[in-house]
Amino acid sequence: MKIFRTVTVILLLLWMCLIFSLSAENADTSSDTSTGFIITAVKIFYPDFNNLTEAEQLSFIAPYHIWVRKAAHFTLYAVLGALSFFTLITYTKIPLKLRLLFSAAICLVYAASDEIHQLFIPGRSGEVRDVLIDFCGSAFAILILSLFLKVKRFKKYS
Repeated sequence: MKIFRTVTVILLLLWMCLIFSLSAENADTSSDTSTGFIITAVKIFYPDFNNLTEAEQLSFIAPYHIWVRKAAHFTLYAVLGALSFFTLITYTKIPLKLRLLFSAAICLVYAASDEIHQLFIPGRSGEVRDVLIDFCGSAFAILILSLFLKVKRFKKYS
């Protein structure tokens, strides 16, 4: 159990560093990252994308930009939620509900601090909406994993 806890703590901290580094990108770099992801995905589903003019390409991908960015927030924090869940689940002397609450609290505090951090990055802003999206991603992962744990325990006693 100690090895599992050590590994999950390391992964949790590394994931936090990844989120921090992505948040430290200035607005242009962050936007380029999102745009690159969208273009890669669009090329898979729309092979004629390269035949469009640059203006047509930009117009084509523009509506997807906000959705990709918000999905990235949700997904990054879902992984954070899962990692915090796996780390705190190992503290068996603490009641399960409290471990789940601590796991969610870690994610919420990190999401808020991440948005505050972005206030100091050129062209970026801290958004309450993003904290909510981040927390929803974390809460979703924690909920799914806790339900899985509950089902697993139920089957064990069936």
